[in-house]
Amino acid sequence: MARIVIFGNGQVAELALARIRRDTDHVAVGFTVDREFIDAATLHGLPVVPFDEVAAHWPPGSHSMHIAIGPTNVNRIREERFRASKEMGYALVSLISPRADIWPGVEVGENCVVGDGCSILPFTRIGDNVHLSTGCAVAHHCTIGDHAFLAPRVIVTGSVRIDPFAFIGAGAILRDGIVVGASSFIGAGVVLNTDASPSSVYAAAAATLLPISSDRLPARTTRSRRDVPDNQHADFDGQSR
Repeated sequence: MARIVIFGNGQVAELALARIRRDTDHVAVGFTVDREFIDAATLHGLPVVPFDEVAAHWPPGSHSMHIAIGPTNVNRIREERFRASKEMGYALVSLISPRADIWPGVEVGENCVVGDGCSILPFTRIGDNVHLSTGCAVAHHCTIGDHAFLAPRVIVTGSVRIDPFAFIGAGAILRDGIVVGASSFIGAGVVLNTDASPSSVYAAAAATLLPISSDRLPARTTRSRRDVPDNQHADFDGQSR
């Protein structure tokens, strides 16, 4: 059992607290964050202390740390606090859901999150400070580099290499054998079929707002097209006719 200090006071930190309490026998003792970001003395009944004072409150010899902040500045802030905490002497704890399916022999580094419903196949390596959100699927022979962040339901097919600091948005699909370069940003819903250069940005096409109201949609599940008045038919291009 570890006594864990959570770095962060936002939603990612709240999720870390929930994971600790539900999935582990560890004890969360409090939160720490840079002094200028403290907006309350407590969070969920636990104290919040400035990061420059954390060792005086919870010494690294008897406490561990979990860095629980989002992918701000393409994960650079997470990496900076990860390294600072290690230099202070804290052990960095990973939070791996018992509801994840991880094959034996898969390497998972320090300060990682593996959420509910994740599946990680054999011969895969997960680096340090990697965040795999709920429902991510990582196939065989993949490498996910340090400080990468995968949002919910990302699909990583076989032999993919994700380099450090990369961000992969919710529902993105990465084709087998590609390389996602360091600090690249792959947006939600992107289907990536080729290598992504370092620091590149990809975005999927946004949904189209059609110029019709939902109360004018034809009831095709109960009536045939012939039963719908001509002026209520709506094709995929959004034009009524």
